[in-house]
Amino acid sequence: MNNEAKDLIKQKLDIVDIIGEYITLIPAGSNYKAISPFRSEKTPSFIVSPELQIYKDFGGDKSGDIFQFIMDIEGVTFPEALNILSQKAGISLKTHSKGEYSNIDNKKSLLNILNDSTKIYYSILKHVSYGQKGVEYLSSRGITNELIDLFEIGLAPQNYHTLSKKLSHKYSNSDIEAAGMAISSDKHNIYDRFRGRIMIPIRDTLGRVVGFTGRVLPEYDDGKMGKYVNSPQTIVFDKSKVLFGLSQAKIDIKSNNRVIIVEGQMDVIMSHKAGVKEVVAVSGTALTDHHISTLLRYTNQFILAFDNDKAGINACLRSAAMITKKGGIVKVIHIERGKDTADLVRDNPALWLENVEKSLDFIEYYINYIVSKIEAEDTPAKNQALQSLILWIQDISDPITKNYYIKRLADLLNMSEKDIYNQLKLSAIHSIPDSKQYVIETPLIKLQKQIIAYLLYKPTNHDILILDQSLFTQPKLRELFIKLRDYCNQNSPQKLNLVDCKEFISDSEYATLEQLLLPIFYKIEQLQSSESQIQQTIQENINLLKNQYKSLARKTLLKRLKEAKKNGDNDKVQEILKKYKSFT
Repeated sequence: MNNEAKDLIKQKLDIVDIIGEYITLIPAGSNYKAISPFRSEKTPSFIVSPELQIYKDFGGDKSGDIFQFIMDIEGVTFPEALNILSQKAGISLKTHSKGEYSNIDNKKSLLNILNDSTKIYYSILKHVSYGQKGVEYLSSRGITNELIDLFEIGLAPQNYHTLSKKLSHKYSNSDIEAAGMAISSDKHNIYDRFRGRIMIPIRDTLGRVVGFTGRVLPEYDDGKMGKYVNSPQTIVFDKSKVLFGLSQAKIDIKSNNRVIIVEGQMDVIMSHKAGVKEVVAVSGTALTDHHISTLLRYTNQFILAFDNDKAGINACLRSAAMITKKGGIVKVIHIERGKDTADLVRDNPALWLENVEKSLDFIEYYINYIVSKIEAEDTPAKNQALQSLILWIQDISDPITKNYYIKRLADLLNMSEKDIYNQLKLSAIHSIPDSKQYVIETPLIKLQKQIIAYLLYKPTNHDILILDQSLFTQPKLRELFIKLRDYCNQNSPQKLNLVDCKEFISDSEYATLEQLLLPIFYKIEQLQSSESQIQQTIQENINLLKNQYKSLARKTLLKRLKEAKKNGDNDKVQEILKKYKSFT
């Protein structure tokens, strides 16, 4: 491991700047917080500490320094993360331990092949005579020279060996084939995979070319081959993970706090022409959970702009369901004119801009779509539509928004609001968890958790350390309190790090501690509480805990007293009365 380079990189780079390239960080006292880029959540639980130069996902299991973050977010090995960050820091990695990077040599070679292929295709389009065919086709689609340069669009000639012959001067046939740029014809020969096609490079989030989409030139389209062909799956290209245009769009996505998802690469490219740059597309696959998780690093606002045909509408409904399930907010662009985004921008860029700004909330789009399929008196169809729409409305947390859509649905389906409310109630009843798994957290339990959290935050607090352990009525919480209290009494730590606790508590108790600390952490950081305010809050919680404990004890004793009187057990009655007085 190149420790010298690692330390130098840490000196030059700030973790806040690095993580801020991926997600939006919000100041929270001396730290920063954000929605976790690794999980779906509504309340920010991802914390970055400028002072310690570390991050912690309190709702998950991710934590570490800038190297660990790049490994987690990009799914790369440490040597790859070191290489990525060294480039950002402007540091040359001159020395390596033997074999340190052997596990990424093959990947690096493939990336070099893909990068060289991009340059070759681009040069053919721009500087070779038969490249003019590609320029003319692109021009007919409204794509300018500026867009060609921005996306490094190129041309693969209708020839079996143009690319493979050029690449073979630097790379082995097996690597060229492994990069997806050639196909083997026998043991010793390869031929170009892409021929007679406009070549559009597909980049990962770091801007590295990992694959291509090839669009056949009209003169070579015999109707038997696919118009669009993508690179095959390789160790650097996974179409279920890569989003076309994201490397060019991520800054605009963050600054505009929205991402527009279109169907194809041409749609993305033409949207840039209209000045709308926060646009991405999938490459040869439907939208996946991984795609959505990647985009949620930058924004939770999604706008879907799929083709206005049956397949496009179905893709829109399916994608919206996936996005809302993961916590995203969805709008939909309904293209009135034009077959797709690319055609619309070519014919009327202003209309594309107007459609983007007038995008509908998904549920309203969904209502309009379903209602348009229903005959006025078709009661079974109305009921079926209602059941599908209820699932969406039920997930809306804001009551004003929910009421709006209830009224809207009632109006569109020509039904009473009361009927829809009744359906919502029925749906809610059916969705209640099994009673054996459904645990109600009482105010007393909440107080016990808060006090344990404060002990973790303030391990020297005397008022907590002298508490009677019997105040913690839940066995697991009581055991956790005892372990923390004993550790603090024996070691007198000024600060108690979560990692330190792993030495004396179980994994499940450790997970509980993370959940306990988070709300207290936010409360202190957001309110920027002073030491005296923190102490006052602790004392108030302790007083409440004692009072609620006494109240619970009195209720329990009264119940036992009633039972003892019913059984005529006078000795038991006197014993219970004596205990009852101690709680008054």
